[in-house]
Order: sequence, then structure tokens, then C-alpha cells
Amino acid sequence: MGSEVKEVIQESTQELAKETTQAVEDIQEIEVQEQPQKSVAKRKASAHDVVVEWVEASRELAQNKHNEYMGAQAKLDETIENFIEHENKIVNTTVSDSLELLEKLGVDSLADEKGAVKEIQKDNKEQLITIKKPSKGSFKGFFVGLLGAAATVGGALFYGSQITNLPFNVATLMQKNNLDTIATKYAELINVKGAIAGYALVGVSALVVGFILCKIVKAIQKSKNNRYAEKIENDTKEFVAMLDTKITKTDSLDEHIKHIKLVMQKYDIILQEQNAKIRRMLFIEQPEEGVNSLQRASKLEVEKSVLILDELLKLMNTPVNEDIDIKDESKDRLNSANSVINEVIKKLYV
Repeated sequence: MGSEVKEVIQESTQELAKETTQAVEDIQEIEVQEQPQKSVAKRKASAHDVVVEWVEASRELAQNKHNEYMGAQAKLDETIENFIEHENKIVNTTVSDSLELLEKLGVDSLADEKGAVKEIQKDNKEQLITIKKPSKGSFKGFFVGLLGAAATVGGALFYGSQITNLPFNVATLMQKNNLDTIATKYAELINVKGAIAGYALVGVSALVVGFILCKIVKAIQKSKNNRYAEKIENDTKEFVAMLDTKITKTDSLDEHIKHIKLVMQKYDIILQEQNAKIRRMLFIEQPEEGVNSLQRASKLEVEKSVLILDELLKLMNTPVNEDIDIKDESKDRLNSANSVINEVIKKLYV
């Protein structure tokens, strides 16, 4: 009798195993996407390992590009900090002296412009995209399979209690003779006598159901992982392209600010010389009626100072950027200021 039970159980198990394999294949056909020049060792890697490598390659690419981007941002931040410090120094020293000296000569139309110096806007830094490691789905599959097996046993007990006319409650299931009665009934369904065969049938059925559910969950997870890896690859390409654009613009803004700083340094030096000339005029000529009391050559120097100071303040007052895009008006103002100061310097050596 034991041999017959064993044969029946084996046949049932093999049949259900075939059904399991077919069910898994019907749910999703997993195609492992490999790079063209993968080694033989990598081609033999599991589907999950290949997907993990795929995702990790995207993560590394995103991380490296983000590091490059943050390096460009750090460089820009340092340039902006130095620029603002230098700009404030010029405003609080040379420009203040110029405005004060011109005010003594009755020229105060530029006084209000000092307080309008524009600071450079800082862009909100891009955060690194989040890339999670794909899960095998083993734990989830085991848990679902375990639930399925338990549900199968529960269902078998419920159905068994119905066909044996036993009440389905805890008290019934706590008595071994009731369980033996149910198991014996199941054994009879496969033309075998004895409770052991019934227990074996229920147990094998629960294991097979659990196995099927576990495989189904893992197959679904594999499909999700492939779609996730493909999505991450596309997202990473977009992320890298976006950062490349921002790095280029950041470098351009960095160079633009450094150029403005260089031009401001030229104005600072020339204005200091003009301030010295005005101090000399005030001390030697003692103008009682302001500019009108000065000698003709001195009036020309005052006009020159006003022109230089006006160009410098306009340069300082012009917004430099919006996010990391250089404003066209800033480019135009820089070109104008640079042309003026270069012309002034050129005339010094004629």
C-alpha cells in the first residue's frame, strides 16, 4: 500500500511541476539584455546579476557626472564669493571716495546708484538621481508561497470538513481523529486507503502551490527588474545630458564673472588715480563754486571721473545671470565697460 501511495504522490508531483513550469513561462518571457562585447563569463551570469550590473553601470555613470557637475558648481561658488568680496571692497573704498569727492564739487547725481549693486544669483544645485538595487524577489516569493501553501492547507481542511460532515471550527481541527477522517477521505479520492496518503496529498499539494506562487512572484520581479533597469538607463542618459548642459553653462558663467572682475579691477585702479587728481584740485584750486570754479583741464578730469564712475556703477548694477544663464544685458554692459576703460587706458600712453 505504501508503494502505491508513493507512486501516486510522485505522479501528482511531476504533473503539477509541469503545470508550474508552463504557468511561469506564460506569465513573462524574460529576455536578458546583454552588451555586445560581454565576456563568456558574463554571458553565463544569472539574469539577476546581469540586471544588477546594468543598473550599477547607470549608477556609476550618474555618480561620475554628478561629481563633475558639483566640481563645476564649487568652482563657480568660489568665483562668486571672491567676486562679491572684491566688488564690495571697491564700492566701500574707491567708489565711496569718488562719490564723496564729486559731492564736494557739487556732482551728486551718481550717489543713489551705489546702493543698487546687484549680487549674482546662485542656481539651485541638481540632486543625484536615486537608483535602487534590483531585488531578486526571493523573500517576497517565499512569503507569498508560504501564504499560498497555508491557504491550500486551510482550503483542504475546509473542503474536507464539508465532505465528511464535520463542523469547520477550531475544536474540530484540534482533534487528531477528525484530521485523520479528513485525510482518509482525501486518500479515497485517489483510490488509496489510509490517512497517511491523504496527509501526503494535502502536503504535496500545498508545497506545489507554494512553489508555483513563489516562481510566479520571482518571474514577475524579473520582468519588473528588466523594465526598471531600462528606465534607469534612459533616465540616466537624460540626467547626464542635462548635467552636461549645466556644466557648460556653469563654466561660461564662471569665465564671464572673472572677466567682469578683471574689468572692475581696471576701473578701480584708474578711479583711484582720478580720486587723487580731484584731491589735488580741491587742495590747490580751492573751488568755491564747485566744478565751475575749476581750471579747464581740471574740469575735463572731473568729467572723466564721472564717466568712469558711471560706467563702473552701471556694470555693477546690471544683473549678471538668471539661474546659470548669462543675461544678454550683462554681456552687452561688460563689452561696453571694457571698451570704455580700454580707451581711457590707451589715451594714458598716447
